[in-house]
Amino acid sequence: MKIVHSEAHRGHTGAKEMRYDQMIPMCERPERIDMIAAALRTQGHSEFIAAEPHGLQPVLRIHTPGFVDFLERCWPLWEAQFGSDGFATAYMFGMRGMDQTPNESVHSMLSCYTFDVCVPFVKGTWDAIRSAVDVTLTAAALVAKGERAAFALCRPPGHHASADLAGGYCYVNNAAVAAQKLLDDGASHIAILDIDYHHGNGTQRIFYERADVLYASIHARPEDEYPFLMGYARETGAGHGEGFNLNLPLPLGTEIESYGEALAKASARIRAYAPDVLIVSLGVDTFAGDPVGGFRLQSPDYLNVGKAIATLNMPTLLVMEGGYDIAELGVNTANVITGFRNG
Repeated sequence: MKIVHSEAHRGHTGAKEMRYDQMIPMCERPERIDMIAAALRTQGHSEFIAAEPHGLQPVLRIHTPGFVDFLERCWPLWEAQFGSDGFATAYMFGMRGMDQTPNESVHSMLSCYTFDVCVPFVKGTWDAIRSAVDVTLTAAALVAKGERAAFALCRPPGHHASADLAGGYCYVNNAAVAAQKLLDDGASHIAILDIDYHHGNGTQRIFYERADVLYASIHARPEDEYPFLMGYARETGAGHGEGFNLNLPLPLGTEIESYGEALAKASARIRAYAPDVLIVSLGVDTFAGDPVGGFRLQSPDYLNVGKAIATLNMPTLLVMEGGYDIAELGVNTANVITGFRNG
């Protein structure tokens, strides 16, 4: 399997995040990619290729122009006001029922276009955002040209980002941008299987009223875990999208047996949908030791997860999302890829 990567993600580093009752260094940091790449090579994966530039037009097919302009301008505006030390984050968030149109203040933009304090900006954030898109679209193009599968080894992740909101480490929804690009280039329908521990609220929101993208997510119950307000089983789509959103929320402490049952349900729905391409939002924060997770999957379980996805026998684009146990992140991610390869 070809693995697409970029070094441009490295500048997105040095910020902090609020973790409930304390400010800590970002869990989403450059070492994640290093650990995954090293483990992939150890397991015999050698087809690493560099991302190619794709421009902003595919991004604008999913995200609003004002939001994309904010992502590009946020750090320069912040730096002009506060200097280059530290990082940019919102002081407050927009209030329901009030005008959500930002003015020229960077504070108003952060309030309007972010929904939590886990999307800080530093000097290299915009370049990293662009690199994640380029990595994903390069991998998508490989699948479109006939590759059985390709892995977009990108950061920052994307599945919490919606058309005009960033949050949860996510700025641009890489999987959604890839899905739309594949549709624009001739695919009739796409399935997205989200196996990150957290519900992909951004992806759901983007495609919730559409029938050309099936979204299936296995995640922690919103009663227990971020993003708290979405991810219920009752959310099945709306309008033309009714029946094309499948949420499979699971309780804290879930182990591979119950997880496997949910994966089988999602797989059956995807198989019935028969997409032209399957996109996997690949998160391994379902691991028992993950600092932001609450499931109990073990490292060998990810081999079986990869094999199960491979049995769908579909052209598959795997896009990196979460996973923050640095010590085991590499082997867990590589096990999914190896399991898929051997499946």
